[in-house]
Amino acid sequence: MSQDCPIDHEAAERVAERLPGPVRRGMYFSIGAVSVVAGVIGIFVPLWPTTCFLLLAGWCFARSSPRAERWLHENRLFGRYLADYRERGIVSPRARLTSVITLWVFIGVSAFMLGSRVWVVALLLLVAGAVTAHLYSLPTEATDESAA
Repeated sequence: MSQDCPIDHEAAERVAERLPGPVRRGMYFSIGAVSVVAGVIGIFVPLWPTTCFLLLAGWCFARSSPRAERWLHENRLFGRYLADYRERGIVSPRARLTSVITLWVFIGVSAFMLGSRVWVVALLLLVAGAVTAHLYSLPTEATDESAA
């Protein structure tokens, strides 16, 4: 589990173990589906987490539906990104660049719309800078391969 992820998977699983099998699978599937939606929203909304929700979806689908889990990990939009992050702790340079560009476009639009509130614009720019620094601190495929 990532330090940034606020989900306590072990506590959730302990609670779910008390439910009957079909109810538990339905609950896991429902939480997984909602998490996929929340993760997709995070692709387009700055500061909304994406990876955490997609990892939660994968965890839930692994306990409820092998078909849904396979769909998540084979999804052309985020399957490879999710697998790289989950299995090797890396992010592709392309995914990082896309994330940074999307972040700054939406921050720019937000800053333009809130231009009269200078402190809000300053806060948005500060947060966007911090998120950009974080994204560039993550290891990439190139870093991973050069270390081998």
